[in-house]
Amino acid sequence: MKFGTHEAMEVHEVLSENTCMIDHYAMYLNQCQDPELRRVLERQQRHMIDTYNTMVNVMQGQGIDVSRAPRITMGSTNRLAGENQPDYGIQQPSPVMPKPEAKTLSDRAISMGALVFHKCGAVCSTNAALECANPNLRNLLATASRSCMEMSYEIFQYMNHKGWYPVPVMPESTMNQMQQTYQPTMTGQGGQAGQMGQMNQMGQYGH
Repeated sequence: MKFGTHEAMEVHEVLSENTCMIDHYAMYLNQCQDPELRRVLERQQRHMIDTYNTMVNVMQGQGIDVSRAPRITMGSTNRLAGENQPDYGIQQPSPVMPKPEAKTLSDRAISMGALVFHKCGAVCSTNAALECANPNLRNLLATASRSCMEMSYEIFQYMNHKGWYPVPVMPESTMNQMQQTYQPTMTGQGGQAGQMGQMNQMGQYGH
């Protein structure tokens, strides 16, 4: 496969970050105490290794089959998905502070580290995909970005239900005002035709 200079450098950055993530996960698994978190981390690390190996094969000219690119979805990986909504509101959170002299990581610190990695991974892979000239490589990176989003949400759900990642809410009156600020508009000839045009555009870019 032929690469442009820019996309080759972008993939190099993604692989460098993936290497760091996999190495950190090994440390997390050695120190993790909660069996539920351990299962999540083990599953996610396996997926990251599959993604890393796929990208290495591509960079070494062994071709790419996008249909076989590693994928991870909430429906198949997260027992919380579709069963529980996030817990909203802040319920007397415990104080949090850095521990510069810590010798081991708590499950909370491990979870936050994994969450930060996946958020950064999603941004890195998305930026790389946007700079790709090769459509197959672009799709591979877009899939990797989506996987990072799913894994970050899986970690978020775990932390949320533990009370470690609360979701603040604003007063209902303020929320209602925000929800009503923007109103639908019509395109094209208006009426039903305009609505159909909007639906067609959403279908074009929604997958």
